[in-house]
Amino acid sequence: MKKIYISVIFLSILISVKKINAQCTCSDGSIPDSISYSQYFDSIVTTNTTISFPQFDPSVGVLKCFKLKDTVTTIASYNLENDLPDSDEYNFETFRRSQFTGPGSFFSSVTSSPKDWGPYDLAPKDSAGDNVDVGPDTTFYNNYSEKYGSSNAAFYGTGTVDFNYLTTSTFTILTGSDNAIFKLRAFTRLGVELTYYWCPQIVLESHLLNFTATVQNNNVLLQWEANDPQSTDKYETEVSADGKEFKNLGEAAVAFSGSPHRYKFIYTPDKNFTGNLFFRIKRTGDQEKFFYSEIRAVVINKNNNASYSVYPNPSITGINIQIIKNTGGAYEVALINSYGQINFLKKYSFTQGGSINIEWPHKPAAGIYYLKVKDLKNNTEQIERLQIM
Repeated sequence: MKKIYISVIFLSILISVKKINAQCTCSDGSIPDSISYSQYFDSIVTTNTTISFPQFDPSVGVLKCFKLKDTVTTIASYNLENDLPDSDEYNFETFRRSQFTGPGSFFSSVTSSPKDWGPYDLAPKDSAGDNVDVGPDTTFYNNYSEKYGSSNAAFYGTGTVDFNYLTTSTFTILTGSDNAIFKLRAFTRLGVELTYYWCPQIVLESHLLNFTATVQNNNVLLQWEANDPQSTDKYETEVSADGKEFKNLGEAAVAFSGSPHRYKFIYTPDKNFTGNLFFRIKRTGDQEKFFYSEIRAVVINKNNNASYSVYPNPSITGINIQIIKNTGGAYEVALINSYGQINFLKKYSFTQGGSINIEWPHKPAAGIYYLKVKDLKNNTEQIERLQIM
């Protein structure tokens, strides 16, 4: 028995945003909103391919579930060669598999129907007629499949979530020598789409204003305001490393008791921590009812020191990025919207010191964005919240 495995390589990406029906519901029974990301593959090189999608931004809402769907077309051609000094008659069988695995034991797989080929009378090795070309064989033609999965920590954040795509062909000799030489050539087209289904956060009443989280030295400063707070109101801060599971940090103090009341809380991460942190406010009011704020995210870099500063923020026509403690190198700048789409991506390099001045070639729509600057030399990155007017 002989088995040959092949797969696809990623060529291009297409990101889209749309709303479609879901098979999971919000806590109040309503249908969740959705965000979709699509990718397209059009070549075959290796058996396994890693397919990366943007993670779900927890500041948008609560991820309920996701759906992965794909459409695959594969055309294969085979060559069978007799490797014996005598002639032999061959029959063989083939089928193909298209399979996804991902976080949380996600698994989705489809196989084509087995197909028999032959009989082929092949002459002795190294003589005329010792091999035969078979095909082309359309093993998949716009084959559509979809599967839902439950959310977990791997899907939350501002980075990427990875799936493994496996595409293989299986070849079995039914009659004839197992020493036959089998060669496979195939062309695969794959369209794959990941859809997040999410529900809005339970947000504090409109009296909570201007909730911010900023990194200052080795600390994260949380600040917000409240109009007409009641004497029974209690504000507690919560932190999460994945945007899903939060832990209580304690009650915030009133920094200013005028109108509006101003609150602040200082959180000091572990000195060795690097990565994303997510914060929210829990207000407990009359009759012990509680409400949650929107989520704010910060990035803690090595040594908790910022690698750059950006101004102006808010921005209208462009920005200036001042690199801190720079000794030269290469940097990649990306502007990412709240859906995880990249609106701007460019690399810059200089020998020492300096800043990066960017005038938007096409002004992004007004809104909240995330500016990611990656130091390609040291493989570190920093993400800042940026408002475009």
